[in-house]
Amino acid sequence: MLDPLSPFLVRAYFAILLTSFMSLASGFALLRGVAYLPAEASHSALGGAAIGVFIGYMLGANVEPFYFAILFSSLTSMLVAYAGRHGGAEVLNAALGGMLAISVSFYALLRALVPAELKVVVDGYLVGDILLLTLDDLVRLATIVFCGVIVLYIFKNEILYVCFDQEGSEALGLNVSFYDYVLFFFMGLAGGLAAKTIGSLMVFALIMLPSVIAKEYSKNIRRYFSITVLLTLAFGYSGLIVSIFTGLPSSGSIAAIASFSYIISIIYIRSRRV
Repeated sequence: MLDPLSPFLVRAYFAILLTSFMSLASGFALLRGVAYLPAEASHSALGGAAIGVFIGYMLGANVEPFYFAILFSSLTSMLVAYAGRHGGAEVLNAALGGMLAISVSFYALLRALVPAELKVVVDGYLVGDILLLTLDDLVRLATIVFCGVIVLYIFKNEILYVCFDQEGSEALGLNVSFYDYVLFFFMGLAGGLAAKTIGSLMVFALIMLPSVIAKEYSKNIRRYFSITVLLTLAFGYSGLIVSIFTGLPSSGSIAAIASFSYIISIIYIRSRRV
């Protein structure tokens, strides 16, 4: 059995802790009515990573694709916010699909133009492995997560008002556009960070499902976000434990546990309503 205190496992423990803070963005997304935005942003990160790798290949330079990934995911999220503010909910949902298609197109086309050893780098954002994160990766992730949490905490009340009642927020004199763009920027940022940590395919499970489950068992906002964070930690660490004992991929184990828990939650909730 693996040593539970081996360096790469310790890094994985810390990465899951960081991921629990990223799941807060999914909580806001659910309240804002754009539950799929963090997942869309994580797929946008694929396009950004492909752009970064392709530029590095063309220039013959060592370019870090991580920064391109989070920048691209954040910018596409803000474009979705712009479309939603000028066209309503239907246009916003259409913009989500459009940005997803554009991002995946960048990923597919640019990936085909780089050598095999660079394809692996790009694919790391599609199916990530939390056990392969380096110390430098964690430092970058922790720095951005810390700054993001601070900003969201400062504006949390205003952002919550905007999520629940935009017209009422405008009547109170709040700059709704500003807070909406701030929220979408950080939701996109969280999606990009999650793509680096666990891979964009697993974002649905570890970033979205905790907030979806938490909403069913919460009577107030504080409880909602607390349960979201705790569920993310529980799914992440339990999946990692299963991976250690069985040798299964860590991301797959985490996703399986989160998905199974969601199914159990649905069955339990419906049984209570009968």
